[in-house]
Amino acid sequence: MAYEDFKNKFITNNKIKFKLYSLEYIVEQKDNYVEIYAINYEKRKQQYISLDDLVNNYTVYNEPIISQFNRVIVIE
Repeated sequence: MAYEDFKNKFITNNKIKFKLYSLEYIVEQKDNYVEIYAINYEKRKQQYISLDDLVNNYTVYNEPIISQFNRVIVIE
């Protein structure tokens, strides 16, 4: 999936659910920040200023999400 498609879906719904490797993640727009968490680990929520900041700084297996976008599968 291309990052621009992902971003457009997020902007439209203010929420997106995707799968990366074996975990499913939810990204949600809150009041002044964007929040991400793995569904299996809901207590480990992290907040970022924007979606761009999130995909560039949130890491999965020590790699930022932006560098792994070819593995991202959007569920909702």
